[in-house]
Amino acid sequence: MPAAPARPNLLTAAAIGAVACVAADMVHEGLGHGIASWITGDPILSFSTVALQNAAFNRFVSAAGTSADCLAGILALLALRRMRKFSTGACFLWIFGAFSLLNVGYLTASAITGGSDWANVISGLSPAWLWRAMLGLAGAALYVAAARWIAASLLAFVDRGELAAAGAPRLVLPAYLAGGAVMTLAAVFNPIGPSLILLSGAGASFGLNAGLLWVSGYVRARAPHPAPAAQPVPFSAFWIVLAIAVSAFFIGVMGPGIRFSR
Repeated sequence: MPAAPARPNLLTAAAIGAVACVAADMVHEGLGHGIASWITGDPILSFSTVALQNAAFNRFVSAAGTSADCLAGILALLALRRMRKFSTGACFLWIFGAFSLLNVGYLTASAITGGSDWANVISGLSPAWLWRAMLGLAGAALYVAAARWIAASLLAFVDRGELAAAGAPRLVLPAYLAGGAVMTLAAVFNPIGPSLILLSGAGASFGLNAGLLWVSGYVRARAPHPAPAAQPVPFSAFWIVLAIAVSAFFIGVMGPGIRFSR
């Protein structure tokens, strides 16, 4: 009788998801908007989990957040190709890469709502309806491409017998829920306004990362091989402690934000 397939540990998957979501957000706000602000000499007024506020309007700064996430996501999934085992480190690279790349959905969200980063990028361009339509379509196309690459990256480990296809939901769902919960809770304390709890907290996490739920089903449907017996993503006290520490700092310090004097 073949051994029953081992499944990823729920707590470890949730912990890795929380750390990965925080990391993707800090890449967006800190490395993306922050470095662009420094390059252009646009003073930073405040820095929180939901926004980096500048002294002046700047299209380049607005575009830099998603651009940084996309670059980080690409590098993460390329690095993942070099890993043969689906270790906790590989799991982090995959989830971080997924959260980062799915930020391209921000283009479509901005086109629909007429607000946030990418609405700033096309602000004043005419005709407005055409720019919004092109932005929305580009975001949708890139989101689908990103989701397919993310799924293919996980399927590669299934094909090598490193991960059971049936275990994909047990890996994806805890990471998705934990990341979204940390982002949304941190947004509750944001210094700008309660509307950002929904838009930049829940929307930027549960909303933009919803493609992961499709990835989970896609992997289960496409995987042709039997499930392995080896356990991927075992219980890890390291990742759980790290997630608690990172989440506490993210919610308690970065949630209310840091203000800078001009």
